Amino acid sequence: MRTVILPLKSSELSTQMAAMRMWLDERGVEPSSFSCRDSGGEVIVRVDFRVTDEAAAFARRFSG
Repeated sequence: MRTVILPLKSSELSTQMAAMRMWLDERGVEPSSFSCRDSGGEVIVRVDFRVTDEAAAFARRFSG
């Protein structure tokens, strides 16, 4: 399993979550788990994938 961790500004969370969902749906990718936690002014998003290549592509797209 491969994990991608993304720190996001709280103000950008809804926009980024929508973009992530669209990206996943367009590629038919289903993460094995997805979680968020508040970390004082930012939100830490954790996405686990079963396929390493999918995790790497997701990280490239959303980690910058």
